[in-house]
Amino acid sequence: MHFRWSAEVFKDASDGLRRCSKAVDAYLQSGFAKSDKLSDLPITVRYVPIAMPHEALHRYPARSKLRKKERLYDCAPQLDYDVFVSGTFEEQLREYLRGLAETTPHLKELGANDDQVVEFESILRKAVDEILTNEIGQTRH
Repeated sequence: MHFRWSAEVFKDASDGLRRCSKAVDAYLQSGFAKSDKLSDLPITVRYVPIAMPHEALHRYPARSKLRKKERLYDCAPQLDYDVFVSGTFEEQLREYLRGLAETTPHLKELGANDDQVVEFESILRKAVDEILTNEIGQTRH
């Protein structure tokens, strides 16, 4: 399984979203590589969350799309902008992963079996705790 990310984000939320994206990307890349169920799964998830202030949301609609022939899911949900402006890192991670979880129901249509879907869900479910634990471990000397 392959994971790619980008974002459509208003400048006030960009630091929070970027920090989250980098942490989740590193966690997922590692988790997918270690998983005997997901490491060789020829599916790509392209995650492009949208974090815009309320006044701009109408110009940035959610636009997730399944591309079955390409074995690709473009996941582009609207996220809660305020969380990335003033929320804690944990709140930001939870919101970021809430959007990414929208991928799960589409994995079977891309060729994943039940065990692979369960493994994907498990990796997402553990993400916040493991990322936060890793962050704490990195700040100690």
